[in-house]
Amino acid sequence: MGLFSKKEKAAEQPVAPTPATPAGRQKKEGPTPTRREAEAARKARLNPTLTSKERRQREAEASRRSRMEQTRERDSDPGRTLMRDVVDSKFRLGEVVMPVLLIVLAASLVLGKNPALANATMIFFYLVVLAVLVDLVIMWRQFTRIHDERLPGQSRSGLFLYGMNRTLQIRRWRMPAPRVKRGEQV
Repeated sequence: MGLFSKKEKAAEQPVAPTPATPAGRQKKEGPTPTRREAEAARKARLNPTLTSKERRQREAEASRRSRMEQTRERDSDPGRTLMRDVVDSKFRLGEVVMPVLLIVLAASLVLGKNPALANATMIFFYLVVLAVLVDLVIMWRQFTRIHDERLPGQSRSGLFLYGMNRTLQIRRWRMPAPRVKRGEQV
């Protein structure tokens, strides 16, 4: 009954039956590897020699897994989840702003020699930017109302820029993917 005694522990543990070993000698599978061969085999198991293509694929996969894990950790916040749902529940002008602005840029380059048309494209550009800003303000007001109802006392810091970035992305390319469909109540 000693405090550091090994005898008691050995007596308490049940003895597992040992598997029966076949009687007689067994044939050796092949020649014993030399020390150099054994070490090379061990090193190959630990650090396999990969082609550059396989190495790039492994590194890309590890990088992707790391990014996905970091994104999952960062985006698991309830405030961010709510912001994503608010942004994804309605059509936002920010979704189409990039294609529209590319068209405006191309038009301004083509129509640059005609001052009246160049001015018209610039006015259209400013109107699109203003419409997107108004849409962002409306989205933020909706979000703050819902946030205060569902998550009282939680900070909203950083969520406006998160919502703005998500609004300006094309819906199909948003990460994490939208959970709610357009028109659904949040």
